[in-house]
Amino acid sequence: MTESVLELNPVGAQVRGNSLPGWENVAGDGDFDYIPVSPAGPVALAVGVISLTGFFGIFGLYVAVIGVVTGIVALLKIRGANGTVKGMGFAITGLVLSVMCLTLGSAKMAYAYSTECPEGFLRVSFPTEISKKQFIYTPMRRLHPDVAPLIGQKVFLKGFMWQTRMDEGLTEFILLKDNGECCFGGKSQPWDMMLIKLSDGRTTRAYSSMVAVAGVLQADVDAPEDAAVYTIDATLVEEAQTGF
Repeated sequence: MTESVLELNPVGAQVRGNSLPGWENVAGDGDFDYIPVSPAGPVALAVGVISLTGFFGIFGLYVAVIGVVTGIVALLKIRGANGTVKGMGFAITGLVLSVMCLTLGSAKMAYAYSTECPEGFLRVSFPTEISKKQFIYTPMRRLHPDVAPLIGQKVFLKGFMWQTRMDEGLTEFILLKDNGECCFGGKSQPWDMMLIKLSDGRTTRAYSSMVAVAGVLQADVDAPEDAAVYTIDATLVEEAQTGF
């Protein structure tokens, strides 16, 4: 009479032969067929997905650069493991996403930058070409010699709206060089702000993001110390297409 041979798996269940799922050879040496996923693969994929924000802002392009590096490192690490880890599909997908976002996102942003300034207007950096120059006191307040030639010119620049009481129908507002003064309670200096006046019955809504303004730049050096010296008679106020 032949006796049945039962084998005990690691958790105490009885199975016949080597039919236990997950084990390559129960009756033999006990090895099981399992290849771990390298963490580098999912990380590369995650960064690649985040880099999709490169289509909407410059921050996403920085993420895409990191994603390209992460993807390449993941590919080299997984390939160098000689089959002891897997995750190549994750790494390749993440790398492709990062490269796509970096190239297409950069092209999209470059196009937006080259076309956002209206024809006939001079692109000016509010923080570096105006605010940073401040004023000259001798002892009367005067404009910096680099800023004076801009007065009366049709300029295109960007900044952030000071807190407004209305969401729609604004005919004028204060434009700040950055969002530090308006969002974190800092005190604006006269050279850090401009009074924007929309001309010809135009109005605008309030924006919390960066705005672009086009118009004629004016200055009143005799304005009170807590008032805006610079004003712009604006023909265009819109959400900025680029952040630089």
